[in-house]
Amino acid sequence: MTIGIVLLVLNLVGFKYTSFFNETLRGMFGWFGASYDLPVLNIILPLGISFYTFLMIGYLIDTFRGDKAERDPWVFGGFVFFFPKMIAGPIERGKNLLPQLRKPLTGFDYALMTAGLQLMLWGAFKKVVVADRIAPFVNRVYDNPQAYDGVSMVFATWLYAFQLYFDFSGYTDIALGAAMVFGIKLLPNFNRPYFAVSIQDFWKRWHISLSSWLNDYVYTPFSRSRWTGLKMYNLMLAGMMLTFVVSGFWHGANWTFIVWGALHGTYVVVSLLAQKPWNKFAKNSGLTKRPKTYRAIKIGVTFFLVCFAYIFFRANSMADAGYILSHMHTGWGSATSGIRAVIDGKLAEMGLAILGIIVVMAPEWYKDHAKVGDIYRALPSWQRWGLVYAATVAVVVLGAYYNLDQKFIYFRF
Repeated sequence: MTIGIVLLVLNLVGFKYTSFFNETLRGMFGWFGASYDLPVLNIILPLGISFYTFLMIGYLIDTFRGDKAERDPWVFGGFVFFFPKMIAGPIERGKNLLPQLRKPLTGFDYALMTAGLQLMLWGAFKKVVVADRIAPFVNRVYDNPQAYDGVSMVFATWLYAFQLYFDFSGYTDIALGAAMVFGIKLLPNFNRPYFAVSIQDFWKRWHISLSSWLNDYVYTPFSRSRWTGLKMYNLMLAGMMLTFVVSGFWHGANWTFIVWGALHGTYVVVSLLAQKPWNKFAKNSGLTKRPKTYRAIKIGVTFFLVCFAYIFFRANSMADAGYILSHMHTGWGSATSGIRAVIDGKLAEMGLAILGIIVVMAPEWYKDHAKVGDIYRALPSWQRWGLVYAATVAVVVLGAYYNLDQKFIYFRF
């Protein structure tokens, strides 16, 4: 197991992180007036390398812990290379996918195939109709932050929160739907993350396959270790911080991602340390007697913290992130001018983007009150197919008309 994990990590480091380490060491040596340069091979980064590296590491650890190793090379090859999830997840587990691949084909499941195709269409709608409409407005600000004020930066960051979510969850829906067409059910990856009531809750809803992987293979082993000499509670807090830093580093070879991960780790650690005084404040202020208001406040605060961390996730460099943070206070005397600067006269495109956000988020909000899938299935057949037709037309027409060639964001990870 150890040899396998070391080889997988070295492969990932060689392809993805060599340039990062080279640049970091060069900067450190430069502080002391010395020079340093590590030869770097100009090799194209394989698509999905971070995803299938974690998949393989998880499999090796599971077999070491007692899970039965797969002896059939065809089944194992399907586990690793099953195309819907290979490039951008979900990060599968052997106990979920391998039994399905071993199972002999029992016939054609029309209902599962139809549900899969509809899920693929919904994912394409999120990506092509909504996320790709938002992207130009976000790129305009983040690719040249010096040209915009704080209002523009806040607005662009808010838009980016939805662009990233719809882009990534759209891909996940396409992957899950494609797998369903083949009779395979992959692990879910999202569960209404922007309705989370805390950062801990957010990570139970966002990129679920990654957060559960990190919990099982990073946080839990570290928090149970005794070699650190830390007390149990401090060990737990240190484990959380380590886990989120690993999450940031997994996303990309850039300090912006590491800071993003560390920021989420800080959120969690601070929230745990402040839990008792916060609960006391909520009780004394009467918030606990107004559960709907209290929940809305917690959702709003969580979304704000997530968006703040997105500044680092989206920024092209730490210098850009620093500039954005240092200028967030500007432009609030005339907030509408900052918003107009982001829109740049493209009112129709912005209107379409906002409408798309509402269309996608409305069912997620509605899940608080009823199951949207049940409502959809209860509609008359002509209404269901009308919605399918409308979504198909939107994907085809908008995708062909705008032709923005926006790749899935998580393809680069």
